[in-house]
Amino acid sequence: NAHCLMVLLALSLVLGLLSAPVYGESNVATGGASPTARLNFQINTPTILYLQVGSAGTGAVDTVSCNLTNIPGSGAVAMASTGPSTVRVAAVVPTGQNVRLLANSQTPLTAGGGNNILFSQISCAATGNFSSYTFSDSNAQLLDTFTGSGDRNGIYAFTYANDTFYAAGTYTGTVTYTLASP
Repeated sequence: NAHCLMVLLALSLVLGLLSAPVYGESNVATGGASPTARLNFQINTPTILYLQVGSAGTGAVDTVSCNLTNIPGSGAVAMASTGPSTVRVAAVVPTGQNVRLLANSQTPLTAGGGNNILFSQISCAATGNFSSYTFSDSNAQLLDTFTGSGDRNGIYAFTYANDTFYAAGTYTGTVTYTLASP
């Protein structure tokens, strides 16, 4: 019983200390002196990555398309988008850390019946802080690398090579862009 009594006494002492009020720094000054008190501030910023390709804030996936009117081999064809082909990358990362913009174009455009067009038939001219590229038909094509935090903006303009004969049809497919940081 003496042991139980000591445990209860220690527990009540700890609970009493935990519920005691906590006061910040304070000072009193007399005779015209100015008292001071300090307050510490802390802001925690986690790693934040933001990626926009196409129209902002709509929640819809934009479509980039072209209607061919010339036979293959007669020249590349500019592709139009249902929304502005804006690309924006914003990142809050530790100093010196890299941010990578990747594209997955591994699954070709399809029109049914086994008819496919590889995404490597589509190239992109980029403006702003971005590099131009041609899709590589891979699942993790590195498009750009940036170092440190920042907000980068540009425009993507796509072109279809139109250099190969394919069966008539409407070919559709999706490229998934990923913003990654280690």
